[in-house]
Amino acid sequence: MKVKFVPQNIEIDIKPNESVLQAAEANGIFIKSVCRGVPSCAECRVKVVEGDRNLMPPTAAEKNLIGSAYFVDGRRLACQLK
Repeated sequence: MKVKFVPQNIEIDIKPNESVLQAAEANGIFIKSVCRGVPSCAECRVKVVEGDRNLMPPTAAEKNLIGSAYFVDGRRLACQLK
């Protein structure tokens, strides 16, 4: 599967069990994250602009961290997106 980062306009391949954060780091794309994917900091929030039907739904732990942002604008934690 491919993931495209905007506004960088960089498209990369992502493995089936790899998080968006892991794939970004492996390809030199910076996403701010203090906890490095634990998840505990919610710093790696990203907005999915297309293809959200290909994502697993957020877990209860992810929803607790991102709060109402998920329901308002669909932001997710890059460390949890697979």
